[in-house]
Amino acid sequence: MRKKPFISLHRCICAVSGLCLLLLPLFSILREGSVPDPACAAAAVLAAAAILLLLPIGEEQRSLSLYFLIALSAACLGGSLAGLPERVWLLAVLLLHAVYLLCRIIERYRELWPLFKQFSIWYGIMNHARFSYSLLLYLLVAGMPDGAAPRWTRWTLLALALALFAALAVRARTGRTLFLPASRESDIKAMIKGSLRPAPVQAAHTTEEVARMTRLYERAVALMEKKRPFLDDGFGLDDMAVALFTNRAYLSKSINILSGRNFRQFVNYYRIQYCVEILRQDPNLKLINVAMMSGFHTTASFNMAFKLNLGETPTQFQERVRSSKLKPQG
Repeated sequence: MRKKPFISLHRCICAVSGLCLLLLPLFSILREGSVPDPACAAAAVLAAAAILLLLPIGEEQRSLSLYFLIALSAACLGGSLAGLPERVWLLAVLLLHAVYLLCRIIERYRELWPLFKQFSIWYGIMNHARFSYSLLLYLLVAGMPDGAAPRWTRWTLLALALALFAALAVRARTGRTLFLPASRESDIKAMIKGSLRPAPVQAAHTTEEVARMTRLYERAVALMEKKRPFLDDGFGLDDMAVALFTNRAYLSKSINILSGRNFRQFVNYYRIQYCVEILRQDPNLKLINVAMMSGFHTTASFNMAFKLNLGETPTQFQERVRSSKLKPQG
């Protein structure tokens, strides 16, 4: 298993967030000569939360997070050292953070090919969580009480800021969104586990190339759906390339980018769909026969592909279909 480097962007962001949490109140103590006000402590927590929200998702560019980490750190630490009011330097932090989110949106939709990858489902969930946490951060900063506000409002703000920071710290530590139950997140990850891998080195970077790949991919899908060549257990990449009048490397690349699967996973997807059709028609068939009829070489590969694509074993699916057929029709 590949070992994580000791110094990584993830650890740097977490470390700088922790430093802001400690240094900003310390600067206030040194400047004022007294224990910081709850609103000042809340400002430090919100700044630390903003920095945690710089953690990149999936294949996002690490350098962008690094640049904004430096900018946000300079805004909050420099503003506090200069003696600026919390509202002023926090506003600068939020403006920089808003620009960061805008850059991430542009990066996400500038190229079409990542949107077709299967693991974009999970990255999309993480992205929505990031925007939701950012919105909550902005609302808390907007609701910061002034000097004339009752003291309980400042303690309330501090409590809410700590709750947000705690959620983001757990998110940074575990990789969870905390928007879904842990079991549900695990199910989603398990369903797309076969497609979770780094982007291909030769990935498409132009809209024209994506368009060409899309046309080829659509032809591949049409071939699989209409002629069902996957029922032949010897069907391979070379056979499909010949049928589509293209070369195997470009075909493999197109399938990889646009489906998020390699060729074998792509073929097995259609085989499993065919298995489902057969079992829905006759759930009493032997699974070994269903596997062979669908183009699988072995029951092991059949069971693995079935679990990967449907999230349950062939036996579980068969029993579920049987029980549904036994229920009286109302």
